[in-house]
Amino acid sequence: MPCIRLRSRQSRRRLAPLSLAAALLWAAPALAGDKPATPEGADALRALIAKYLPAAQAGATPLVTVKPDGAHYLVSADLSALNALLAETGITYDPAVITYQAVEQDDGNWRVAMDSLPKIGFHSKDATGAIELTNFRSSALISPAIAWLLSGSANMDKGTFQIQNPKITQTIDFGPVQETIATNVAGDGSVSTQVKEEIAELGVKAVGGGAGENESPINFSGRAEKALISLGVDGFKSRKAFDLWGLLAAHPARTDLASHEAELKGLLKALAAPGLKLDEGIEAQKAVVTSSLGAIALGDFKYQLGAANAGPQSAITLSLSADGLSLPVGLLPPNAGALTPSKIDIAAKLKGIDISAAANEWISDLSLQGDGPLLSDDNAEKVEAAFISAGPVQIEFAPSHVVAPAVDADFSGLIRLDHNKPTAAITIHARSFDKTMAAVKDLGPDISAKAMPGLALAKGLAKSESDGSLSWLVELDAQRSIKVNGIPFGKAPE
Repeated sequence: MPCIRLRSRQSRRRLAPLSLAAALLWAAPALAGDKPATPEGADALRALIAKYLPAAQAGATPLVTVKPDGAHYLVSADLSALNALLAETGITYDPAVITYQAVEQDDGNWRVAMDSLPKIGFHSKDATGAIELTNFRSSALISPAIAWLLSGSANMDKGTFQIQNPKITQTIDFGPVQETIATNVAGDGSVSTQVKEEIAELGVKAVGGGAGENESPINFSGRAEKALISLGVDGFKSRKAFDLWGLLAAHPARTDLASHEAELKGLLKALAAPGLKLDEGIEAQKAVVTSSLGAIALGDFKYQLGAANAGPQSAITLSLSADGLSLPVGLLPPNAGALTPSKIDIAAKLKGIDISAAANEWISDLSLQGDGPLLSDDNAEKVEAAFISAGPVQIEFAPSHVVAPAVDADFSGLIRLDHNKPTAAITIHARSFDKTMAAVKDLGPDISAKAMPGLALAKGLAKSESDGSLSWLVELDAQRSIKVNGIPFGKAPE
């Protein structure tokens, strides 16, 4: 289930400065209107920012300043103002000012734009780092009514991110970046937002010397011709989330927030109601990873993770695929290339869970009274029980494939986890199995002597299909008994 945490005053101060000014404009329905920027409007924005970021604005140098500038407001975040807030952590920022241009529209929405971003340097007790984006530009259309972005875009020519400590230097560099954001608003005010980002020539590098006798030097690098990133949220109650932020900002101390526990729980339960969906995806094209072992190439890699809060029908899905795998010469035994997968495609779904029930149990049992843990051990067990209350928990494997020059296999089925007694039914299909056996035999007498008897047994247990493939139905029952195509095959280890 999604993790919901109440953070201390200190941790809440570690807010991402790049989004502060734009985020705070979301909560300004009273300011909406078709009018030019005015000193009175700037005062109202400053008051709004101070309400939602009281600690950041309370110092001698406020984090965010606002002033009218013709038809728009200049909203600036001075990163050096964070240093006093973060003094206890040992984190400091080099002086840098991030400036947004905010414009009121006559329909009540706001346009927020940025036409550059300064180099951002930071330091901690153990490391230093810097982010530099060349020709960075962004724009967004924000609706105060829903406290969320209606649309947005960003692009840059190139960028670098580097962090280093005495042992290692890590660098990420990339070429042109394009990002788009699109939102649909439902009748109940919940939002569905998709973020898509395309990054060209993405590179990663880590270099360092071993500090101890047993530590080898580090020299690792990776590069992808293109990376595609997608993030999605559906059914999100953005206004409730912003109201929650306002409540926590107004009552940062636990003792103070305790007197507003009912309001806090009401907002959390609204956010935890069934209907919320999250998804993320990553694709890397023409990727090469180089290390001391050699170069590993991958033509295409895809990853997709999704979670749906649908009460007893909640589910978590995961899919992975890789194509065009090439391994360094010498990494595998001679003749192993015929068995090295060139394509893998795996998809699975976790069911029998209730994300909403677990979240509501956590919220109901949450206690801000006193200084003890927010959730007792007994209540933590109740949350876990609520999470699996729609059980039995099961993992479903959609048809998944593994392909190599001498391997062509797929599998599907499910695994059930009922009262700590797993059961399973997995179907495996293999084509050209004799070719696979011949490839294993070519690995040499040592490997062949160990593997061939097992492969011969598998072939004997297989069912011949009409297309010439072999299939196996592998079953595990609650007593740990295993069957292969209905033939008893012993017991699984406990």
